[in-house]
Amino acid sequence: MTDTMDGEVLALGVILPSSNRVVERATEARLAGRPAAACYARVPYGAMLKGEAYDESVFLAAADLLADAGVAALCWNATRGAALGFSPDERLCATITRRTGLPMVTTALATRETIVRAGYRRLGLVVQGGREEADLVRARFGEAGIAIGTAATLGITENRLAAAVTPARLARAAREVAVGTEAVLVWSTNLPGWRLPPALDGVPLLDATTIGTEALLAAAGLMGA
Repeated sequence: MTDTMDGEVLALGVILPSSNRVVERATEARLAGRPAAACYARVPYGAMLKGEAYDESVFLAAADLLADAGVAALCWNATRGAALGFSPDERLCATITRRTGLPMVTTALATRETIVRAGYRRLGLVVQGGREEADLVRARFGEAGIAIGTAATLGITENRLAAAVTPARLARAAREVAVGTEAVLVWSTNLPGWRLPPALDGVPLLDATTIGTEALLAAAGLMGA
């Protein structure tokens, strides 16, 4: 934050899981040189759900704190929404907007929109966990009419450790699933997909964290900035 912030720099609110080590780094890189500054709030990774739904109380607390900072828009930059199905993210956005009056986006909803808008019919997938996670994400996107083919699993069960995956290892996993697909989706905001190029061997690479940040910029009216 600088003395030139008033009237020139727009504050943006980012909600992220407590064990995430990537979202802040990726967001700051995207905002560098732009008239925006991010404010962050964390929700407890192990206690943000009530069964198959969000515990909205923890998100409302985070949103209220960010609203105190005068942010122009909010983003839940995490991929949990696709594991739940997209409806919980839609309800969460509606609840927070009613409470704060601020536009709210999520990575899961923005990814669904991005894929549909681009017209991708078959995607490769990289997840930080195992086969069960990959199958669940594939099924949830399938319910939204989005086909996911081959999946690469990194076998990471503790969320914070995903941030230690090197870009080289992540790129290898993405290339493994790129054959026969129209794009590859890196589905974890705690994987360093933002450090990879936007395409590998001519195949577009969709990074979850980047998609969430772009949606936040759009919600704040800054995509042209």
